[in-house]
Amino acid sequence: MFITQLTKRDWYRIYKYLWKAQLLPQKIRICVKTVAILRILLAVWVLFPIVLRVLFLLLLRAPLTYYLSYYEIFLIITVSSLLIFYYPLLFWAESRKFSPKVFITLKQGTPLAKLKKIRKRYPTAYITPNQGMFEPPFNSKWTVLNFEDCYLLVAKGKLPYEPKRYFISFAIIRYKDIKHTITFSKQLEPVCERIVNYSDVKLLHEE
Repeated sequence: MFITQLTKRDWYRIYKYLWKAQLLPQKIRICVKTVAILRILLAVWVLFPIVLRVLFLLLLRAPLTYYLSYYEIFLIITVSSLLIFYYPLLFWAESRKFSPKVFITLKQGTPLAKLKKIRKRYPTAYITPNQGMFEPPFNSKWTVLNFEDCYLLVAKGKLPYEPKRYFISFAIIRYKDIKHTITFSKQLEPVCERIVNYSDVKLLHEE
């Protein structure tokens, strides 16, 4: 098994790259994109008249502070912040929902007795489903995000017993924890659907 220590900063970056690689469920992406479009429309509706008036004042060489009210300044700051910080706030909110400090990835299917021992040793850890990383859930395959310092493995799809619901399962493995890299890669190939290359990016934060 692989034991990965993670910080809130790590989880923020993990969600960021899950979004970039389009690995979050489609329904979530549609909702997020809809809100993203609405915020742009709101920005245009609120800021466009103010910008026009400011440009007009500049042409007249009039003092801006005299014509811009505190309410308008507040609107400009609020809408601009929404434009800039929308996605960072989204990734931060996701990390608040799920961000265990200790993440344990099992290599193979693990008997219940052994699983109980692992749980006893690491009571606060999140343990990946007991089928193991070389047997992804519900016959899915991993999408592998290949970073400078680690692998991020993601399997996603619909739940077979409830098709309207999606699942997403992932594992984080540092390169330094892999003893035999060639053997590991050969084992991973059959259960790998796609490799996304972020090898120039260091994902995890070292304390």
